[in-house]
Amino acid sequence: MVDPSLFTAPYDAALSDGLQTNGTRPTWATRALRANEEDLLAMTSCLPFFYPFTDGPRRRTGAAWRAVKGLEHVAGLRRLQKEAARFDLVHFQWAPLPMLDVRAVRRIRRDRPVVLTVHDVEPFNGRPVSAAQSGGYHAMLGEFDRLIVHTEQGRDALRTRGLPADRIHVIPHGVLPLRAAAPEPRADDGRWRIVLFGRLQAYKGVDLLVEALGLIDPAVRARIEVIVAGEAQMPVEPILARAADLKLGASFTLRAGRLSEDAMAALLRSADAFVFPYRAIDASGVLHLVADLHRWLIASDIGAFRTMIGKSDDTGDLVPPADTQALADAIVRSIGRRPQAPPDTGVSDWTQIGAMTRDVYDAALADRGRSAAS
Repeated sequence: MVDPSLFTAPYDAALSDGLQTNGTRPTWATRALRANEEDLLAMTSCLPFFYPFTDGPRRRTGAAWRAVKGLEHVAGLRRLQKEAARFDLVHFQWAPLPMLDVRAVRRIRRDRPVVLTVHDVEPFNGRPVSAAQSGGYHAMLGEFDRLIVHTEQGRDALRTRGLPADRIHVIPHGVLPLRAAAPEPRADDGRWRIVLFGRLQAYKGVDLLVEALGLIDPAVRARIEVIVAGEAQMPVEPILARAADLKLGASFTLRAGRLSEDAMAALLRSADAFVFPYRAIDASGVLHLVADLHRWLIASDIGAFRTMIGKSDDTGDLVPPADTQALADAIVRSIGRRPQAPPDTGVSDWTQIGAMTRDVYDAALADRGRSAAS
């Protein structure tokens, strides 16, 4: 299992549990833990192949360090290629540098199947990235024995790009466990708390959320408290400046920084509703993290949001992507609302997801066996 930057640790841990229940023994090729980062894969074997000097406890940022990190990625891929000989199959969760990763995939695939979970059908969800990250992404997808997506829309998108339908499998994203914690204390002012949580990136539409709040009548907005929280992976100063221009005041708070597992759970459990004004997405880990909290959901009508929330108005409200007026209206409509039904995840638990993933492995291995026999 390959997640070089440990980008989806909660998902990785839950999938590992499901696979182990189904008789599969995963080992993760990833990086070392960063300071104050909890080891969610503690019960699973891990090989810290990637970024020993630029990530983990020695994490570095900046253009010069990104160049070093690229060299470390190459070194990690070389270690991965050597270690792959010990395993029946290699499953990439993320391939962050397609121009480099595709070479490793081709070499590993000479002797064993290679699978990729396409978490983001649109590369990096449209986020501006370097040519090293974006170049060759679509061509790389054709190099894998099997591809896993989380939604039917994801499957359709890959088929539209000419990828063989019999190599694409839909395995829904499961609900992620949220740590037990008391909700964080709130001011006793009766405001309706709406939370947007997760790594702050352009595709998540924080700027759209600010504009939508500016469209709401100030008297109504005074009844709302929107909190945006998470590690910033984009400049937040323009967002704060725009919020000040719109005089959002106590109706908008931005908490830029990584939260501990306890702090995250306390914040999420304190929310009355959650908002996902994303420009692009296939599946959302945060959505699956809060799915069991039974809170009202406001989201763009795309990907897993469309699948899980649906059109029935008993779980949440879907709005057209980037439509700030529709988003503003949905925020106002959310005040005081409670869902009448849980989101539709499409699966019962991670044991079922593990079984579905194991079936993909078995199919890839069977294909390899038939090819060897012929």
